[in-house]
Amino acid sequence: MARPYRWLGGIGYILELVPYIGLISPILVAAAWILMGRDTGERVFTILGILIIMTCSLAIAFAAWLALPLIWPLAPWGMGGAHGIPAQLLGIIVVVVILLLAGLATASFILDIIAHFRAGRIFNSRWFRAAGWARIILALTAVIAFMAFVTISAAPGPPPVTPLLEPYAAFAPLLALFWPLAIALMIGLIAIIFSIVAFFTIPGEATPAPS
Repeated sequence: MARPYRWLGGIGYILELVPYIGLISPILVAAAWILMGRDTGERVFTILGILIIMTCSLAIAFAAWLALPLIWPLAPWGMGGAHGIPAQLLGIIVVVVILLLAGLATASFILDIIAHFRAGRIFNSRWFRAAGWARIILALTAVIAFMAFVTISAAPGPPPVTPLLEPYAAFAPLLALFWPLAIALMIGLIAIIFSIVAFFTIPGEATPAPS
């Protein structure tokens, strides 16, 4: 039995690296995980695909909702709305949606790691396992970057800088984030490459679903 998710997943992760076209990537990746879950009987794959679709759909709808007043000035939440939504209620809606998006994105990221390790076990693929470990390292790097930013921002007085960077002392918190974020970007790129290779190297014949 053919495995179309080999190509859906591989191409989907490739498109993550392409500007603008990358908006199609979550659809292909989600479809790949859902089809893989149907093929292998692993619910984690199916749930991950559904979470990806939910997160992307909510993000697109939220962005369109925020941008609508730019196209239609009379939108109720726009500046020109005749019966505008109260600013306090609008702020609550924005905060709730952002928190919901953050929760869905976090759950998707965690399940993404678990799914890669599960796929590595099912298909005996070191590439899936490597992609899972790369995502764990990415998460740790992001935490370190955040802690460095908070520590430097909360420190009393001007943060210490080298003479070369003294003219940019006001941007010290952002400069502290630069190297951790640069490393995180490289690790994220490596994780995507591992996922691309992992999907393209999935065996062509289907494996019976585990009992």
